Amino acid sequence: MSSLLQFLLLCCISFNALALTELESIDHLAPMPGPDKRNIGWEWHFTDQDGKPGFMRKVDGDDLEATYTRTDGCRWTRSTSGFAPAISWSGCPSSGTSSVELVKGKIWPLDTGQTFQYRIRGNSSLLPKAWSSSRSCEVTGQVRIEIRSGIHDTFKVVCKERWGTRTWWLSPEVGTAVAYRQTTKRGKIILQEMDRIVSP
Repeated sequence: MSSLLQFLLLCCISFNALALTELESIDHLAPMPGPDKRNIGWEWHFTDQDGKPGFMRKVDGDDLEATYTRTDGCRWTRSTSGFAPAISWSGCPSSGTSSVELVKGKIWPLDTGQTFQYRIRGNSSLLPKAWSSSRSCEVTGQVRIEIRSGIHDTFKVVCKERWGTRTWWLSPEVGTAVAYRQTTKRGKIILQEMDRIVSP
């Protein structure tokens, strides 16, 4: 392979790579009301860690529970209250059900320093028996981030559970998360940066 071709390939890889960068800490955001209201047909379009486009779409539900599908065929139902785990899912690549309870703290309005915790009991096609776990979350601060679609002032929410860590960056201006990262205990990273929102 010629040096020129190698250079061009590297340029393309760099161009397609995600740009999530935390630029600086900030402290001017007012507490963020929520959760955001989404009509059926609402879509969150994103680019993933491999530079591939995708979307998630609300297909059913109300202001208490909602069902979503994703580009890869994953389908799940969860509480609309914020950062709760799914109560049912299929094709994600597993399938299963769980009961989820907020046992500590409050979520909204979202503000720096808040903590909250979920208790989870469930069954999964990947596990031989029922399991129980918890998800502990903290609004760790306010951060100005840069992603492919621009610069956003956000609240950073970090949730830890037995399978890894999930992080959301929520923009009060947009009204929802503009970036999401999941790091599993085995070190796999799933990263999604919002490209746009489509509302019916």
